[in-house]
Amino acid sequence: MSDRLTEIGAFVEVARQRSFVRAAENLQVNVSAVSRAVAALETRLGVRLLQRSTRRVNLTEAGRTHLPRCEMLLDELAEAEAAVSARHSAVQGLLRVSGPGGLGLTHLVPLLPELLRRHPQLALDFEMSNRFVDLIEEHYDLAIRIGTLRDSRLAARRLGSNRRVLVAAPAYLRERGPPKHPRELTDHTCLILTLSAHAENWNLVDKSARHTVRVDGPLRSNHALAVRAACVSGLGIALLPRFSIIDELASGQLVHVLPRWATAEQGIYAVYPSHRLIPAKVRAFVDFLEEKLREV
Repeated sequence: MSDRLTEIGAFVEVARQRSFVRAAENLQVNVSAVSRAVAALETRLGVRLLQRSTRRVNLTEAGRTHLPRCEMLLDELAEAEAAVSARHSAVQGLLRVSGPGGLGLTHLVPLLPELLRRHPQLALDFEMSNRFVDLIEEHYDLAIRIGTLRDSRLAARRLGSNRRVLVAAPAYLRERGPPKHPRELTDHTCLILTLSAHAENWNLVDKSARHTVRVDGPLRSNHALAVRAACVSGLGIALLPRFSIIDELASGQLVHVLPRWATAEQGIYAVYPSHRLIPAKVRAFVDFLEEKLREV
């Protein structure tokens, strides 16, 4: 198909310029390439389209009939390519995003009105789930992920960082007393955020020191806000993402437990299918989140 388009393009330019030389200059190829392309088109059609002379090039009857159709074909192709390019370079259209529920509700959802006001031609389909969607198979434009990135096929940009920290309600600590060391967590009621296969194993670090403790308690949930609500009610100690409890710590509803201990730092990433030819709507969304999540 590309050879046929080359042939048609060469024929149209020669017909417009009435010259192989000027056509070659406009197409930025050599004259012999233009001549071969036109000859190949005439051979394929089995008819002469151009009448060559030493001074001028004229259209034959067949050439005059074929030229408008070829020009229409090239114009439609140019319009189609321009439309695709404009859509790719403009912040518009539907953007499908997958994000985690906790970060989504506490930090991403409140930002969405500002994003959509900035880009009024953008429509957002935002799914909040802790499921790792397949961006390519499920036709998502990008996903927001926390922690280790599993799929090396994807492009990624780091938006911020996060740790999980130990917290409890003041009422719980008054009743049970605060633990002095992570090993003492086995004697406490713990609320477990189940985002991994062994969520009951809490891996904590204090600078270079590390300690893993296996905890238990009456509540397990894959949603940080469900665990947070139970923790605020005084049900037990929780190991929660710092971004999900900023307001509760500020208000005193929750307080740090073993404040020197936390999980290892995790990255917050935007992931998308490729580094090449990133659509403007994806780039705008990622730039916006990077700007807003610096404080997380």
